[in-house]
Amino acid sequence: MIALDLPKWVIKAINKQRRGFLWKGQEKANGGLSIHNLEALGTALRIRWLWLQKTDASRPWTGLPTQVPNNAHALFNVAVGSIVGNGQNTKFWTDRWLQGKTIVELAPNLSQLIPKRALKQRTVAQALAGRRWVADIKGALTVQVLVEYLSIWDLVDNLVLQHDVPDQHRWRFSQSGTYTSKSAYELHFMGCTKFGPWKRVWKTWAPLRCKFFIWPAINNRCWTADRLANRGLQHPAACPLCDQAEENIQHLLVECVFARQVWLEILQRLHLETIAPRPSSNHFSKWWRQAMRSVAKEHRKGLNSLIILVTWEIWKHRNDCVFNSARPSVVAVLQMVANESALWCSAGAKHLHTLLLRSLTSTP
Repeated sequence: MIALDLPKWVIKAINKQRRGFLWKGQEKANGGLSIHNLEALGTALRIRWLWLQKTDASRPWTGLPTQVPNNAHALFNVAVGSIVGNGQNTKFWTDRWLQGKTIVELAPNLSQLIPKRALKQRTVAQALAGRRWVADIKGALTVQVLVEYLSIWDLVDNLVLQHDVPDQHRWRFSQSGTYTSKSAYELHFMGCTKFGPWKRVWKTWAPLRCKFFIWPAINNRCWTADRLANRGLQHPAACPLCDQAEENIQHLLVECVFARQVWLEILQRLHLETIAPRPSSNHFSKWWRQAMRSVAKEHRKGLNSLIILVTWEIWKHRNDCVFNSARPSVVAVLQMVANESALWCSAGAKHLHTLLLRSLTSTP
């Protein structure tokens, strides 16, 4: 992928195979599962050639034309800023060296009068020598072109090059200022809607199957009665646990009186009853965020594990009631939570273990 553009049919065929065993999606921070977009990944890897060509003249191929797609060139031009020293490795018209912008951006009408060869190849050193950039202008000078011409003249006329200082190029989307394939890949998704609780979901100690439940639960993608009804499928007439309201995943986890009783019983034993869901709690993710902020910092990771555990057991008990005709039982859920928490602690959930031990005598 770093050497060649994958044909569209190859990407389509690979994605078809990937969908056979897992969903496709965006980065976890954007609400996906971090399954890479192959087209964006290929572009990010190809940008590396442009970066090395710009920053490492010792490479024997840097003087040769590179077969890089236009979208890679466009992203590279956005991502790289230049600090002019001797001006020999910075393009006058197209590099981002003047007030953090390119001259093409500062003077778009003027740039249209520059021949393509000069536009792409003229360096700052060449352009400033004898004001050669002025000679690059070909065509009729309209009022707007003259205004832009005078503006550029004012910006560059007094510029003094440092002949013993090489130009510097900085990758603007990494802290080190150096290209990384990760930052180039993430550049494709700037502006995407962020999935706020992604760290609470994916960085918390919990079995993966529980995380795979909590992720669609927060996104309202669980097959509760409301979603089944919207698709004309058979569904429970009311919440299987409380039989008082129509079922949806937000109701099931924090609004249902049965779920609230489970949360209160568990959190009371840990002296954390003040963070239990209240009748006004109607959004699981918001309640989770508020609860996490209400406890001491050293307990937050353990609390996150506990919340995932309890929601998982509530969901399993709901399914037992729906599919196995079990009777709703708070005692049964509490026992399942106790048994499962012991297994989690034995398997390495050290922050949950700390919470269960220390909260017996401490307050939030």
